Amino acid sequence: MKAKLFITLPVIFCSSFAFAQDTIYKTDGNAILVKVLEVGPASVKFRFVDASSVLTIPKKEIIAIGYQGGGRELYGIAPPKRQQAEIPAEIEAPRVMLKNIIALNCFDVAFANLSVSYERILNSGKISFKIPLSIGLDGRPNTTQYSTNFGNTMFLQNRIYSGGLELNVYPFGQTRSTFYVGISGQVGQFHYYRDIHDSLASSGYGYYPVTGHEKFIGTHYSGMVHIGGYIGVSENFLIGAKLAIGYKKEETVFEDYTQFRAQLDLNLAYRF
Repeated sequence: MKAKLFITLPVIFCSSFAFAQDTIYKTDGNAILVKVLEVGPASVKFRFVDASSVLTIPKKEIIAIGYQGGGRELYGIAPPKRQQAEIPAEIEAPRVMLKNIIALNCFDVAFANLSVSYERILNSGKISFKIPLSIGLDGRPNTTQYSTNFGNTMFLQNRIYSGGLELNVYPFGQTRSTFYVGISGQVGQFHYYRDIHDSLASSGYGYYPVTGHEKFIGTHYSGMVHIGGYIGVSENFLIGAKLAIGYKKEETVFEDYTQFRAQLDLNLAYRF
């Protein structure tokens, strides 16, 4: 269900959130709250959150490290039985939560648009913000004389650019295959055309032949609610789909109109 992709995908980065504190679980049963600075072959460098001095602890004195962002590292050293209850159960099943997703909208590729998005998942794993960006490549221009009947087609095929913002909620958090619901807003511009007729060369019955097209720029707005999801092909590569419904408005020199529309997105995505 994916279109072929032979277009270079621009990578969109956003700043990562700084970790507040990590936890080192020691073989003596104690746990200390620190900021881990470096994990070496035989030791770990860290500092306490409210201190500036850098300290070192041998790995042989560490059972595990739990990172504030969700990652964990185990070193396979079991503590005495009387101390095992002091180590959180989740440490026994380490999993790093990957918080960034970049995606390519394959449906838009069929209309000669390069549409990508960057999604940042918050620390809870249940809320994310997504920034979509689309640029028209003029590969399939539609020069049909503009009317409301061709509104969606004109925006798809004659897109100049569009951008927006999405808020998504993941009810079950981040798993290899997951789904979300959310809301989105979008704004963009597109080309549309009007036929130019030769007023001196009538072909009969009052019809004058078309000699060209006059180009205009229109503005597109939309506000929608959506439901979507990802299927994990691997830990990093995903296949996604999203169905949205809402209102789209297009402003032109001929008329402005608002219509209730549905929209389907099909995505190839990479999680990191």
